[in-house]
Amino acid sequence: SAVGAGSPIMGDAVRRISSALNREMNSDDLVAAAVSRSFVLSVDMAHAVHPNYQAKHEKSHTPIMNKGLVIKSNSNQRYASNPVTSFVVRELARRAGLPAPQEFVVRNDCPCGSTIGPIISATTGIRAVDVGLPQLSMHSIREMMGKHDLQVHARRGRAARAANGWPGHVLCFPT
Repeated sequence: SAVGAGSPIMGDAVRRISSALNREMNSDDLVAAAVSRSFVLSVDMAHAVHPNYQAKHEKSHTPIMNKGLVIKSNSNQRYASNPVTSFVVRELARRAGLPAPQEFVVRNDCPCGSTIGPIISATTGIRAVDVGLPQLSMHSIREMMGKHDLQVHARRGRAARAANGWPGHVLCFPT
């Protein structure tokens, strides 16, 4: 829509900020440089393994509550994560001394929602990764998540802001 994730607002913001910070450089070159150095963390929640529905998850990709952040991947590109952007999140955790992120891959025979990550990446060209904190009963009246995950995620956010330009300008947008 004109105001949703597919709207021009993100690209417009990058152009305006780039122009405001450096009026002497060609704006097209400046925007291209800003986009190539930018990185979007599309932060949401992730489906934790439910004890009654363990078969809904791939055996090697079972997010567990209180075990930390989850990198979300989907072969149909419903999430923005790819090997390069996923590596950035894993490396950020390693450099900050945080637990390695868990991996969640949607089974091919299960439908999957999407996030704003792939939409922003497609409309702006900015690299993006979809991550989330594991939770049970997503979209129900009694969702629950682990307290430890939230505490570690807050440390991860501080580490991303302190990354001092690595791998570019790290932007965090809740989805």
